[in-house]
Amino acid sequence: MRQLVKTSSSGDFAHREQAALRLYVQELLTQALGRNIVVTALRSDPIQVPSLFPADVLSVSLDDGTELSLFVKHLGSQQADHPDKQYRCREVRIYEVLLRDVGLPVAGYYGSRWNVATQRRDVYLEYVPDWSLKYTDLEHWPTAARRLAQLQAYFAARPVACDFLLRLDAAYFHAWAERAMSAVVSHRPELEGSLAGIVAGYSRVAELLDRQPITLVHNDLAPKYVVADRARTPARICLVDWEMAGVGCGLLDLVHLKYGLGPRPDSQMRAAYCAELAGSGLLPTRPRELKRLFAACEVHQTMCRLAYF
Repeated sequence: MRQLVKTSSSGDFAHREQAALRLYVQELLTQALGRNIVVTALRSDPIQVPSLFPADVLSVSLDDGTELSLFVKHLGSQQADHPDKQYRCREVRIYEVLLRDVGLPVAGYYGSRWNVATQRRDVYLEYVPDWSLKYTDLEHWPTAARRLAQLQAYFAARPVACDFLLRLDAAYFHAWAERAMSAVVSHRPELEGSLAGIVAGYSRVAELLDRQPITLVHNDLAPKYVVADRARTPARICLVDWEMAGVGCGLLDLVHLKYGLGPRPDSQMRAAYCAELAGSGLLPTRPRELKRLFAACEVHQTMCRLAYF
C-alpha cells in the first residue's frame, strides 16, 4: 500500500514531520548531486527485503520534472540479544566512514536521521532496482566473488582501525564455538559428544584464523545480502546490510557466500576470488595452507549456524 507523504490529515505533528522529511531529502540530494535541489513531492512504498528491518522505496519528484528513488532502511531494536549486533549504529558508521569511495561494491549512501514518530533510525541509500544474488543465475556469482576480493584488497591496503567494527580474533571464534556447544546441549543433546571434541581443540581453528592478514569483513555475507544489478555487463554488485561487520580474515566472507553451492559453481567462486587476490598477501600461496584456511573458515561458519539453529 502506498503512503502519500506530500499531504496529510493526521495532525500538525505529522504535517511537520513530512515537511521536515522533504527538507531533509532536499538537503541530502543537494549535497550528493552538487547542485541546488528542490523537492516537490515524496511517495513512500514499502518493499519486501531480506532484512530484519522494514524498508521503503522513496520516490522523489523534483521541480525540474526529474524523478529519483532512494532506498530507506528503518533500523530498530530487532535481534537486540544477538552478540554481534550490540552496537546498533554500526552500519551507519561504516557507510559514513568507510564506504564512501564510489568504486566500492556498495550502494551509495546519502545520510541518516532519527525518526521521532517511529523511534527508528532511517538510513537513506541508493536504490538498486534488481534482485539479490540468491535469485539470479549462477553466471553472476563469480562476479560477486571478484568484487568481494577487490573490496578486501582495497581495505587491506588501508588501516581499518575503527572502534565500531567487531574484532574477529581468536577470542571471537572461541566465543562462537561455545555458543554452538550450548545450543547443541540444549536442543540436540545426542550430538554433544560429537561436538565436544571439536570445541576442546578449537584453538587450532581460532589461532589460524586470527593469524591471517586483516581486512574489512562483512561477516554476514549470505547471497540475500548481495544485490546484482543485471542492467550492466558484468552485473554491478552491491553488498548490503553491514550490521555485523568487523576486521579479520576476509576469506570468511567468501565461504559464507558460497555455502550450499554445487561442486562446479563452488570451484568457480574460489577460482575467481583467489585469482583476484593473487599477489595481495591476503591468502596463503601454498595450496595446502590455503586448503587448511578454507577448512577453518567452514568450521567457523558451521559453529555460527549451530549456535542459532
